[in-house]
Amino acid sequence: MSPSRKVRRAQFIGDDSSRVQENSATVWANSYPVVIDRDEVDGSAPVAMYLTGFRNRKGGRRSDRYHVYVYVVFELDVSRGGREAVRRHAAALVELLAAHGIGAVPVNSGPSGGMHVWVACPQGLPPVVVARIADAAQALFPTVDRTPLLNPASGAVRPPGAPHRHGGYAELVRHSVEEAVAVLKQGAQARAFVALLRDLEAQAKAAGLWRVADAALGESRARRGGSGGRSVPPSIAARGPVVRPVVTDEGGVPRLDVPWRLLSGAARRGAEHRPSSTPGAHQAAVHPVLRSMAAAGWHRGEAAAFAADPELSPALEWLRTASTATGERAPLTEAEAEDRLTRAWWLAVQDAARMPHRRAETDQDDEQQGAAEGMAAATDLIARMEACGHAHWTRPSGPADRAVLRALAWFMAAYGLVEVTASVRRIAVLAGYSKSTAALSLQRVTYDGWIETAKDAERRTSSGRRIRLARAHQCTADEHHMCALHDLPADSKTAGHHGSDRSGTPRPPRGGVGVLGRLGGLVAHQQAGIWHRFGHHAARTLEIIKDHPAGVSPEEITQHSGYTARTTARHCGRLVEAGLAEITAEGALVPTDRSLYEAGAAVGVASRPVELAVVARVEQSQHQWWCREEAWWQLDRDERRSRGPRASADQAVLPGLDPYARAYPRQAPTELGQPGAADHSRAFAIEAARIGAAELAAEATTLAQRGEVIDPARLAGHRPTAAEPGTITLAA
Repeated sequence: MSPSRKVRRAQFIGDDSSRVQENSATVWANSYPVVIDRDEVDGSAPVAMYLTGFRNRKGGRRSDRYHVYVYVVFELDVSRGGREAVRRHAAALVELLAAHGIGAVPVNSGPSGGMHVWVACPQGLPPVVVARIADAAQALFPTVDRTPLLNPASGAVRPPGAPHRHGGYAELVRHSVEEAVAVLKQGAQARAFVALLRDLEAQAKAAGLWRVADAALGESRARRGGSGGRSVPPSIAARGPVVRPVVTDEGGVPRLDVPWRLLSGAARRGAEHRPSSTPGAHQAAVHPVLRSMAAAGWHRGEAAAFAADPELSPALEWLRTASTATGERAPLTEAEAEDRLTRAWWLAVQDAARMPHRRAETDQDDEQQGAAEGMAAATDLIARMEACGHAHWTRPSGPADRAVLRALAWFMAAYGLVEVTASVRRIAVLAGYSKSTAALSLQRVTYDGWIETAKDAERRTSSGRRIRLARAHQCTADEHHMCALHDLPADSKTAGHHGSDRSGTPRPPRGGVGVLGRLGGLVAHQQAGIWHRFGHHAARTLEIIKDHPAGVSPEEITQHSGYTARTTARHCGRLVEAGLAEITAEGALVPTDRSLYEAGAAVGVASRPVELAVVARVEQSQHQWWCREEAWWQLDRDERRSRGPRASADQAVLPGLDPYARAYPRQAPTELGQPGAADHSRAFAIEAARIGAAELAAEATTLAQRGEVIDPARLAGHRPTAAEPGTITLAA
């Protein structure tokens, strides 16, 4: 099947020019200078096959022949990123090629761990097209060595079955010899490779890895209107012109410049639909769901969190797993999932940008109906909190419990969900407390019957437990237990009583945008750094003062709060001293216009919520790195050796590479052959620099100054999604 009658044979260094002899000085050189006829090939010697053939120009002479690529081989080199990166990029390339109807034959190139991905175009491809494919592929997949694809006269690659100079041979990965021959003999049409080229370059551009002007090929086809331009596939370009602006977030990832909305009911039902087992069904189910997210103004980070939850989004299984030869699906690595989502999200944004406006208006009406459940749950929770009496919130742990419940209600209202997911770090930031305090509060409000666990946490996958409002609970024997239901009879704390039975609770008012706005104000209020100096009980007192802008007396504050007159006086004195409240001539307290940030800055605690948010983001990244480190050392020694050495902890992470594939920083080992103790402080510093902690802090500071909610998952353009608000990782 070689397009040329000639092949290139590796050169020997030594006396024996026909074969390497054991224990001799004769070795293969790292070059292929000898050109021989195919009939003279020695099966024991490494040979490389030319990738191009000749075509004659119509009406031209033999001297007018020109090269065309009959085979395109993506050569993935271990030296450019390691074994794991090679396998990940090879799998991603095969998937991408299949999406464009191009059959691929992956090959293990030899003992070093490199791979070749072979594809064919029997009609031939111009070298300029192949060169651009190689450039864009290397930008997206750094392990690709584009050298054989840039030299049509001499570019060659060892074919499957050819020996390697260091031992072994190029071995087919998933095909038999007959199957590989059939795939490459059939090949694909040139137009499929042109579509592949556009897709590769567009994805590289979207990821900020590609800066090249339109070439003549793309420009000429755009003028003819064949595909609507070189930036999108024909299937999307056929929808029509762009009717919504496409912008990029702080991370350079594209999104639509439209107001953020909840997913419509139809979109959520589509996400809950489980694909069939027919070939291609899993991949086909992804695009409609992501397109709905893009049309609703979601960021890529939201899509990633949504796709990470298999129970919430069965339709997005293709973003989590890959098909296998047995028909089962194997989980993707974090980097593989990232690669898939990057491609799928870009296509979804481009498609959503061309959707007719009437479709968006229909989705918006549907989404308002779909948001009712989440809004109702949030309203129900807040109504029960306000009606349950003072005893819950005046006890020492009361403000922390109330802050955690408000954070959960904010999640429900913001994302229209009755089951929410968030890490305990994120809850702590929204509540204005430390991680340990927030974890204890979550346990208390669970025992008291406010919330219950819908799904347990999984530490290894960094996924927390899913939370929903409790339907019933078993009262504990703890003397501090206080049931969530506010109107229980005095003798109701008996074994078997379901304290969260809300049948006797007055029906809450209908939820709406006002609920979300009010919750946002409450969360921003409780996050303020000033309460780390004055105490969160004082925050309750200030809320009561703000609820009575015309003025409220200390006696009335005591009545509304449940605190003693002495405690109320202490709170009011601190608030007046900080300039957050004033005393009128009649002795009433009224709120001032001074912001909580200004008051906190005056006593040096304004930056506390910023610190909590940034530390939460860095710790989350550090935690994922440590989990990968633990998984590495659980492998047996042979498996670790076969994967090759890992990059050092301090090595910079290039775009497209797995940030957690590096070795975790450790101290010097105390025993030979054993790893040293983990250096978590150094790991924290490395991750802080990698994710840009300084930039995160600047953004969080701006939010604090404006009096807005500081959500660590939303910083730097990474906003949470409907999936993330329901899982709380207490173990983390």
